[in-house]
Amino acid sequence: MPYKQTFENCFSSAEGKEQNWVHTAFLKALSETENIAQSLTVLKEDGRMPILELPERLDDLAALSEHPFVTDTNFSRFVVVGIGGSSLGAQVLVNIRNKDEAPYLHFWDTLDYHVMHPHLSGSKLKDTRFLLVSKSGTTPEILAQSLLVIEALNSEGGKAAVSDQCLIICEPGDNPLGYIADKWDIPRLDHDPYIGGRYSAFSLVGALPALIAGIDVAAVRQGAKEVLDDALINPEAAPRVSAALNHSLGDLCGVKMNVLMPYAKQLEPFTHWYRQLWAESIGKEGRGSTPLNALGPIDQHSQLQLWLDGPNDKFFTLIVNQEDDASPIMDVSIADNIPELDYLKNHRISDVVRAEAHATAKTLADRGKYLRCIYIKTLDEKTIGALLMHFMLETIFTCYLLGVNPFDQPAVEEGKRLTKMYLKGEE
Repeated sequence: MPYKQTFENCFSSAEGKEQNWVHTAFLKALSETENIAQSLTVLKEDGRMPILELPERLDDLAALSEHPFVTDTNFSRFVVVGIGGSSLGAQVLVNIRNKDEAPYLHFWDTLDYHVMHPHLSGSKLKDTRFLLVSKSGTTPEILAQSLLVIEALNSEGGKAAVSDQCLIICEPGDNPLGYIADKWDIPRLDHDPYIGGRYSAFSLVGALPALIAGIDVAAVRQGAKEVLDDALINPEAAPRVSAALNHSLGDLCGVKMNVLMPYAKQLEPFTHWYRQLWAESIGKEGRGSTPLNALGPIDQHSQLQLWLDGPNDKFFTLIVNQEDDASPIMDVSIADNIPELDYLKNHRISDVVRAEAHATAKTLADRGKYLRCIYIKTLDEKTIGALLMHFMLETIFTCYLLGVNPFDQPAVEEGKRLTKMYLKGEE
């Protein structure tokens, strides 16, 4: 497995007293994950849960790899127009590559015009392809942005430019984004209607931008498959253990917040992806906990004081990358070898980051905080695939333990309806 997880204080109180009742509740919840795993296995084998089928598929990747958006080298810039699940999974995958690698990819996950405007005129516009993504084909933000893109391209190069420089991903059938594709002769790829946006990282929504960026998506899926296969047959698989623990800590210890803090800048989009996944999946019928995303070591200087000295109502997850970076050994002779810098001698930047991660973990543990550490050996495609699948499964198992549907989002739909009414002047 590309990662391992450890726990501190999850079966003892802040005062250090053994809480056998928490451990008992955990074991009960863990045993209940067996029935959930069996149900997921049946759904997977019957073809009724495509998110669990994707990790072992390669045929779709072969076709995507030959798509002009991937193979055509006439354009060096790409803009992914998507929001939420239509964007975050792709950002997670693309962000593990080196920033200076070509081609340039930018994600419009905002409606701020000052972010979009530079791509809509001049040489940037002529050198940019736009991937317009909305699972339903009805997302207001994406429709608004798509209209801006088409207007700019049409003004610059006519309908031919629109058709050549755009690609649309949406569900099959009639929907506004699909209508735009047909009217402007924009190539269109079908999004599987049975794959929810926040679970779509392994689908073409995540795979196509990743392939453009040169990511080995087959390796991503291989990492996901290892975690999935283990979770469906192993009673003590990591996602099942963490789901049972989440359920027990929430029910018995008053844990209301889940903090995810990786010590790797490349995993910052992962924390945003996790925040949506957990919040939209678990927050129903008055149940669930609030996800908080953070980044180490930055948030040691902003939130750690509260975490250490505030209420013990949080479950912390630190992700620690144990891989050495390519930075040089720090030369303290630059500062005349002053004694205050002795601790930096013969170390790289990655040594400092790891030391801070371990120091934060120990401080949290010593304060009796509920803590999980996830250790990875290297941040590559296989590892990111494993982490994505782990947290998907952890979320699914936890939701079923709580008795809520991990795949719908009924409360969100009302906001979408009201947005359209406000713009029509009907409210």
